[in-house]
This record gives sequence, structure tokens and C-alpha cells, in this order.
Amino acid sequence: MGRKLKTLNEMKYFDFTLQPGKEQTKRISINSSDPFISIITVYDKEDNEEYIIQTLNSLKNQTFPFWEWIVITNNESIILNEYAKKDKRIKIYTYEYKSISQAKQYGATIASCDLLFILNKNNLLDKTMLECGFFTMTFNKDAVFAYSRTVEFGAKNQLYNTKLSISEEKKKNIIPSDIFVRKDKFLEDYLKLGNDTFEDWYLWLTFLSKEYIPLKMGFYGFWQRNTKEAKKIRITINDKLNNKLTKVMDKINPKTEIIQFDDSYEVDYKNVPEKIDLKRKPIVPDNDVKRILFILPWSVVGGADIFNLNLIKGLKQKNYEISVITTQKCDYALRQGIEQYVEEYFDLTTFLKRKDWASFIEYIIRSRRIKLVFLSNSYYGYYALPWLKCHFKDIPFVDYIHAENWTLRNGGFPKDSNAVANYLDATYTCTAHLRDVMYKTMKRSVKNVKPIYIGTDASFYDPDIPNEKDEELQNMYKGKKVILFPSRIVHYKRPLFAIKVLQNILKTRKDVRLAIAGDGAAFEDVKKYIADNNLEEYVTCFGMQQDVRPFYKVANVTLICSLREGLTLTTYESLSMGVPIVSSDVGGQAELIGEDCGMLIKPYQTPDQQFDFNYSKEEIDEYTKAILYIIDNYKKEDIKDICRNKILEHFTINKMVSNLDKEFTKLIESGSKIDKDVCKNIGLAERYLLVHSVLESKDEKKK
Repeated sequence: MGRKLKTLNEMKYFDFTLQPGKEQTKRISINSSDPFISIITVYDKEDNEEYIIQTLNSLKNQTFPFWEWIVITNNESIILNEYAKKDKRIKIYTYEYKSISQAKQYGATIASCDLLFILNKNNLLDKTMLECGFFTMTFNKDAVFAYSRTVEFGAKNQLYNTKLSISEEKKKNIIPSDIFVRKDKFLEDYLKLGNDTFEDWYLWLTFLSKEYIPLKMGFYGFWQRNTKEAKKIRITINDKLNNKLTKVMDKINPKTEIIQFDDSYEVDYKNVPEKIDLKRKPIVPDNDVKRILFILPWSVVGGADIFNLNLIKGLKQKNYEISVITTQKCDYALRQGIEQYVEEYFDLTTFLKRKDWASFIEYIIRSRRIKLVFLSNSYYGYYALPWLKCHFKDIPFVDYIHAENWTLRNGGFPKDSNAVANYLDATYTCTAHLRDVMYKTMKRSVKNVKPIYIGTDASFYDPDIPNEKDEELQNMYKGKKVILFPSRIVHYKRPLFAIKVLQNILKTRKDVRLAIAGDGAAFEDVKKYIADNNLEEYVTCFGMQQDVRPFYKVANVTLICSLREGLTLTTYESLSMGVPIVSSDVGGQAELIGEDCGMLIKPYQTPDQQFDFNYSKEEIDEYTKAILYIIDNYKKEDIKDICRNKILEHFTINKMVSNLDKEFTKLIESGSKIDKDVCKNIGLAERYLLVHSVLESKDEKKK
């Protein structure tokens, strides 16, 4: 049930219209030398030209250009012949075959590579699929075949993320037919069943009976087309087939090893990272293009993650080529949003064991001719930094930090940054407050910290832009005063405190409502509190919102009562929408919120008291007084202009992107100014990374 619910949650965010191969990428990829992967596809008839070209584009867009495409056909007029003349990687073979299975086997016999990818016609590949598959099979040499999560698209849209289980595989085939497989093993056992329908299943079962190890990658790398024209044929297993399948099933050891990246794998102290040498030139030309690598934790829906997305979009408009690497497990949320603006996105947790991460990052920097590396909130990234810097002494490494967090590693990411400050050409913070904390409280010795405010997209967060949800909310809150709580629903944001403030207000007036827009770990706790206290009339939980602008339009005040922040995106957005704010005075909130656009209140709790729900009456009274003052004394039209103009004059995303672009351009042109002697101690760098990886992997294994 948990796995199904997880997939359903990902369905809320997944955009099935973003199919691979709709058009060719503009990035220039250099294919220098022989292939590493032989892709085998059978076209048994003249198919829809649009589908064929989309499959071809999804291959030509691959971030890993070292492949050959062996197309087996019994139709000489196949459309791909014209494209094969322009790309030597495409090889068309006319072959009279009796079955699709026979044609695949023939393709394998003429393949020049030891690693095959079986790609059924009209299906598509995520642009990193071949690269991820190649490296997962390279680093996991004991794996015989590998596949990824599956996207079914077309007549039916569905995500398939079933955890691989030998007992389930024996009941029905849960492994797709489009897989990576080692050629010698494929030729050893394929085409023994003599039945196109069950040949793949029989092969997987045969592999398992020999204790060959399967590998399941944890991202949606394979897209399976489902067409309306496809006939629904009821397939039955006759006695003869059933007997063959049963015999091989009986030989399977239920304890056969499986590699899948839903699981965690421990790092050993012997797992020292090594450079990968494919003996190939970089895949991009040596030119003036600004190429930047983002090392991020993940892509979820949070303030820091929205900042990453906005920065990436802005840099893309300035013709950067952007690679993204993430280092922490997460569901698909913002990933597709980021993928639209980058050349490639690699979630290391989905196809590599932690012990191989640093080697892969080093390969990416070298093969992409990366000119600047940007870290943002990646815990792993800080520990990998000294090792990477030892290998790339001339490349600037910089980081961006949003807030201190004294409940996380006694300071959080600012402390991690300070520890490796000698390897960083620059550190950027979202507030001057955080810069001062890093210098004065955390005692950073290297003076290379500079505040650059995040800002918001004022052209998007504009109260004058109509929205289809406006009327619904305006009718819902007609004649009411609305407090908006737009936030991740986690306890350090104190959603229960916000409700208690409302309860206090309701003692004197009943026309006030609390609108909660967001989702998170504390969401069920919040809903239970509302139900237990009969507050359904006064508090509405709207859940996660793709577009929160209609909520700002009905709001009289935005409430931020968090115990820790940097300077929240909610603050920028609310002011841009013309809504004043009552906020806890934490982080850099005071750098934006003044008496002209809201009120600040010192928190009575510390961050480590987030689970203490016995809130101070005095603090609740302070928030109550501030909210009622704004509701009663701020004329909505006047305050709207004051709040919005503050953003337009000083705090837009365009200003933020422009400032960081200037910084990056200057660093790329000058190269790293870090003393190269600092980067000589590779032994220390290896040990620093290794100790972290060993301890982190053991902690993950316990969860």
C-alpha cells in the first residue's frame, strides 16, 4: 500500500506532456570514438512516422552520446533509412525473421558492445537514461540486467514504481522488456521459450534461477507508449508454456541478491573514490559557453528549492548550460520543473551507491567542461568539495546559504560552509543577518561572504492578474477577514500556533478566518487539531497549491510564525501581491519587513522547542494584537501599493539573477583564486569525504 500511495503522490506533480524527444536539444554533443552501448529495436512494419522520429530524437538527445542503434526490420522502406545516412550511429539491418524475439537475438549477435539496451519500437528514453544505465552497470559489475521506473503515456497515463521482489516476479512479470542487459548473458538464454509474448518474462526468471543479479534504478527513465490503436488481446498461458515457466520458477533461490535504489547501501572505508577514465574526449566543445554545475540536495516544494528553480530559469535565459546533481532521496515534485531548463539532471540516489558518487561528479565536471560549481544546501556536497577541488584547482566553487539552524549540526549549512571556506571562492547568503552570524558567531576566518537577496517574480506575483480561482475564494470569504498561512506544514513553522492565535481572536470577533495553503509532515496533526476543536467553520486546509496567488488576493494579512528562517519566499511573494505580514522576528525577516508593511514579533520559543505545543499566552496575545491592528487600520488599497512597490524597487528575481550572473561571469573569467597549496592534500580530502560517507550510509541503513 505504501508504494502505491507514494506513486499516487508523485502523480500529483508529474506532467505527462513533457515527453522526451518532442524536439532535438540545442546542446552540441561530441561523439568521439566507438560506442559503449548497443541499442536494439525491431520495426516489424511501417509505423507512425511521428512516433519513430520522437524515439529517434529521444536517442539523439541522450547526454551520453557513445551508442549505436541497431534497427532490425523486414521492411526496406523504413523511414529511418534517411536519418541513418546523417548519423553513423544508426544502423539499419533488413532481416527476414519469424518472430520479434528472433529479430532481437539477431540484433544482439551483430552488436559491437558488451552492454545492450533493448528498446521496443515507439518507446522513449529520458535524456539521461543511457548515461545512468551505463554507469550503474559499470559500477555494479555483478548486475546482469537493469531497468528503471516506467512512465506509461498516450492513451493511458500512469507511473510504475513497483519495488522489485522475487516472489512478486514469480506471480507476474513486473520487469519491463526495455532493459540494459549484458550481451553474453542475453545470448546465453534468450529465445529458448519460442513465444514472443512470454519470452522476456522467461528470460528474467531464467536469470534469477542462475542467481544473476537484477538492478532497478529509482527514476523514471523509460517511457512506454500506449496507443489507442493497440488492441487489447486477452493472453492466456497454455499448459505447455505454464510447465516451462513453472520449471524455471522452481529453481529460483528466493534469497537471490537484488540491487535497487529504494534501498540504502553502506560505504566501506576501503571505498576510496577514483577518477573515471573512459578514454573519451569531453562531450561538449571547448568554447566560451558558461557551463555551471549545481549540486543540490533534492527538488521538493520548499523555499530554497523554489530559489534554485528561479535561479536556473534566469541563468538559462542568459545562455548558460546547466547540469544538476542531487544527493538526497525524494519523490518527483519539482524535478520536471527543473529539467525543462537544464541540459541534464542526475539524482545520484537513484542509480549509484554512495561510494561512487564523488567519482561520477568528477566525471561530469570533466566531461562537460564545467566552469563553475554551485552548491546549495547539499550536505554531501560540502564533504565532497575538498576532494573535487583537489582535482579541479582552477575551477571556482561557490555556495549559497539560506539560514542558520542551531538544531541541525549546531548551526547547519553555514557551519558546513565555514569548515571548507578555504576551498570556496565565494559564499552568498540570502540576508546580511546570516553573513554576520557566519562571521561573528560562527567565527568564519575567510572573508568571502556576500549577501544577495533572493527576490520574487513580481510580474507573476501581481495582484492585478486575473485567475480562474479568484471568484470561488472571493465568494467563500465574502464579508470575512482572512489570515493566510502559506507554508510547508511542518512543526518548526508552527501551524498549530497559528490556529491558537485564531482561537484567541475568535474570543472577541467571529468574522476572521484562517486559510492554510500547504502540505507537509505535520499536515495530519493540523487536521486532527481542527476536528478535535470543532474549528472547521473557521480554519480551512487547502493542501499544496500550484498557484497561491488567488489566496493572497483574499488575504488581509499573511502570518509567518516560524521558529527559524532565512528570509522567506513567502515574505517576498506576499508583499509583491500587496499583502502586509505579521512575522516572527527570525533570520533576516527584519531586512524586508518594517512598520510600513507589517509587524515583527520576537519568538518566545527556541527552534529546539518546535514540538512543545504549550505556547505562551503572552506570545499568542502579541500576534493577536498585531493581526487585529493590521485588519482594522490598514486600508487595503493603500497598503497594497506600499507593499508591492517595496518589492519592485529592490527585491525582484531579475535583480537576483543579474547579481549572481555578474558574480559567476567574473569568477569564470578569472578562474579560481584559491591558493593551490590548499588543494594538495588529497589524502586528507579523501578521508574527510570517506568518514562522512561511511557514517551517513550507516545512518541511512538504520532508517
